[in-house]
Amino acid sequence: MEEEKPIMEEIEDSKEKWISRISLWVSILLTTAVVFWYYQDTPPDSPEVVKMRVFFKERNQQVMTFIKMNLNERIAFAYKNKHPFFKNYVKASTVEQEKIRSLIHISTDYTPNQYWFNLFFMWVIFFTTFWFIGLMAEACIVLMRRNSEARIKTYQKEKELRLESGEKKSPEE
Repeated sequence: MEEEKPIMEEIEDSKEKWISRISLWVSILLTTAVVFWYYQDTPPDSPEVVKMRVFFKERNQQVMTFIKMNLNERIAFAYKNKHPFFKNYVKASTVEQEKIRSLIHISTDYTPNQYWFNLFFMWVIFFTTFWFIGLMAEACIVLMRRNSEARIKTYQKEKELRLESGEKKSPEE
């Protein structure tokens, strides 16, 4: 007796359509939840910080040379240059100066809408990831259903053969 082959061709099945739709919508909802959680956890920069980062970007070379100067040169430069940043930096505590220094280093290629671009592309990356995982799970479910249908058909054929052979044995006995 030959074994029934799994169904390989596309079958228009309402269950498969529902599984596909559920996979898509779960991906969209999970992605939106993750991005919303990230937005809540790390809100966009305040307008003052954005203004400061744009200043660092526009005067990158001047700010970097200022940061690299020793304390006396920094103080002299701050009082020569009338911009409030330089004076405030000299007056700030060491911890504040380190925070500003790290902000300077990450602001060399800053754009004001960078946060929103990052959020959008984060949404795209998470959506494609979740959707891919959903499509793989969907494919596994479809393959399992088709294989189980083939096994059921094989079982039914075996049962029919046993019944036929059992019926033939009964009258001959």
